[in-house]
Amino acid sequence: MGETDILLTLYSIVAGLGISKLVQGMATMIEARERIRFNWIHSAWLFIIMAAHVVTIFALIRFSKGAHWTVFNSMLTLCMPLVLYLVSNLVVPTIAEDEQVDLRAYFYRNRRWFYGLLIALIVIGMAVQIAVEHVPDRQGGPLRAIALLALAGGLVSERPAVQSGVVLVLLAVVLAGAALVSVELM
Repeated sequence: MGETDILLTLYSIVAGLGISKLVQGMATMIEARERIRFNWIHSAWLFIIMAAHVVTIFALIRFSKGAHWTVFNSMLTLCMPLVLYLVSNLVVPTIAEDEQVDLRAYFYRNRRWFYGLLIALIVIGMAVQIAVEHVPDRQGGPLRAIALLALAGGLVSERPAVQSGVVLVLLAVVLAGAALVSVELM
């Protein structure tokens, strides 16, 4: 097992914990559906975070081919699934027995942490790109810029129209990122 395989394994373990948290949380929400007031924005974020886990794993696979890895680069890279795990944990509410949960209120209560962590994720991703390949990402760079602008807007504004716009932009960014990573792997 080479150094890259070890990094991919560690990354996959942490990403798997985040994905597991999302799936477990969704199952709990389905079980407690009579006590939950659902919100489309919150539901969309569940999908976006799940997709982000998968896209970052495949992006790492792309990086692993011919990249220059150091302990620093590896630690920086492992920060990405750690941040995504925190976001996964934050987007899934803890639902106590007989508790009513309003997912819109839950999202707005945690919005600043949620957006702050996602902004940190993008900044870490840019740092990993530069540290590993020694050049900015020309293909994914515009997607990251769009995501940063949208997330910054969501961070500073509580307006429902802004939050809806942020979700729609991030859905498009994640899907475009998935297409970009998929094309590069073939």
